[in-house]
Formats: sequence, structure tokens, C-alpha cells
Amino acid sequence: MKCLRYIFLFGIVLSLFSCNKFKGSQEIPAYLRIEPWTFTTNYDVEGAATCAITDAWVYIDGNLHGCFELKNHDDGNYVLVPVLEKGNHKLQIYPGVKMNGISSTRIQYPFYKPYVCYKDLTEGEIDTVRPYTHYYSIDSTAMRFKMKEDFEEVNNIKLYRMDTTYAELHQISHRTNQNAWLDPFDTINHYRSGHVHLGDSITKMGLWSGQLSGLPTVGNYVLLEMDYKCSTEMEIGLYIMDSQEGPVDKWLYSLRATDVWKKVYLNYSPTITDYPHATYVKFYMKGAVATGGEADFYFDNLKLIYVE
Repeated sequence: MKCLRYIFLFGIVLSLFSCNKFKGSQEIPAYLRIEPWTFTTNYDVEGAATCAITDAWVYIDGNLHGCFELKNHDDGNYVLVPVLEKGNHKLQIYPGVKMNGISSTRIQYPFYKPYVCYKDLTEGEIDTVRPYTHYYSIDSTAMRFKMKEDFEEVNNIKLYRMDTTYAELHQISHRTNQNAWLDPFDTINHYRSGHVHLGDSITKMGLWSGQLSGLPTVGNYVLLEMDYKCSTEMEIGLYIMDSQEGPVDKWLYSLRATDVWKKVYLNYSPTITDYPHATYVKFYMKGAVATGGEADFYFDNLKLIYVE
């Protein structure tokens, strides 16, 4: 009898557990399959259409739904986003990038416009979204290009070696050197890049911009976009001429060696904000090899962009 009593009690507990196990929402989500971003530019005003948009920041009816990274799958590159809302809704999808090339510092890129559309969401169904974006118009916003350098002009290169102890910067052509970046949208006119070679008795690379003044010092974004390829690590920094402290050399970031072209978004805003009395700044790139070593550095599509 006592044994039967325990079995009876166990059955009651099991039935209660089974009921509780399936309590809660049983809603079936709709899905957004977000494909890779398409990015376009007005070349004459905004330079080449290179980007490294890795994420989609999804808003539904103005509310943040989440940040989602596009990843490679067997059937393509995309992210599948579950959504519990049903019916017609407004979607705003903001392009996201890895600031300073670091996965832990993902942001909505402030100079790219969001993609906006309306979707009729149905549970269990997958709706494909192919977002596209471009820069905000400089005519209708406070966004400005302080400097652009694509190395297509022969006699007007805007990067300079720091002094004669550093290796020289050369302009190269994809037609004679396959390491040069080639614009996939205009192979006829945009096929040159900047190149620095280290070897023999020259073991240091040091390039910087000209003097840049008039940049905002109140926390507004000041960002450098750059396509690059390098066979050894490269340092990125700012040289600041401050009216109170004098010259200041600030190392900021390191870029790892890569044998393929990559794009990076570098944030100079915090450093510039820290020096409100700067009369000008110069951004720079440095690299070095040991005696007897060799290295190559390639650059293209540098854009210093800020918001007034």
C-alpha cells in the first residue's frame, strides 16, 4: 500500500510538471531574411563605393528589435531575424560596422542612411529583404568630407612621408601591379593605389596627412575610412599641435597584417575632443621591419569624414 501511495503521488507531481512545461507563449514568429547590403556613391563627391557593412540594426515601428550580424551559410550570406509582430509594419534597417576593426565595438555607421520599407509579416513565413544605402547628402546635412585620397591623380597625392628616413610612397597601377585596388564599378578610370615597400636599408614606413584644422571638438564624429593591405602590422595615430601643450603624438590603433584588401573605420573623435586647443592635427600610419626584412603596405580610398 505504501508503495502504491508513492507511485500515486509521483504521478501527480509528474502531471503537474508536464502541464507547467508547456505554459507560456506558443507564438510562431515571422522571419526576415536580410541579405548583404548594397552601397553606392556619387564618385566625384563621395569617392569609391567601398564598404565593410557587417550588421543590420533592425527597428520595427521605430522600436529597436536588435543588432544582427550577417553570416555565411550554405545557401548564401544573410541573417534570419525572427519577429513576433504580425501584419503590416514599418522597418528601418541601419547599416552596422565594426568600429576600429574590433568586433566588440559595433555601431550604426553615422554617415550611412538607413533602409526603410514596409512589410506584411505572416507567422512562419520568411520575407527576404535586400537593403541598400548611401552616404547622407552633404547638401542636406552637416556631414562633410575633410579629405579624400584615391591615388588616381598623379600630382596631387595628399599623404606625405614623415621625413627622409622613411620609405617613399609610390602610386601603382593595377594594370602593372595586381596588388593595386581595382574599382569593380569603374575599371577604366579607378585602378591606382598607394604603395610603400620596406627592404634593404630602409626599415621604416611613416606617412601622414597634411595639416587638418577646423574639425569639431565637441564630441561630433570624426572618422577615417581606409582600404588597406599590409604584410606586417601597421600603427595608426594622430599628431596634434596644441596651442597649450605643444606637439602631441597619440598612438591609437594597430592593424594586423592581411594579404587581402580590407576596409576599416577609425574613430578619431575622442582624441580630438580631448584637445580643444589644437591648432591642427595630422593622422598617420607607421610600420617597420627588422634589418634584412621586407614588407609592403598598400592604401586606397582614404576619406576623413566629420559632422559639424
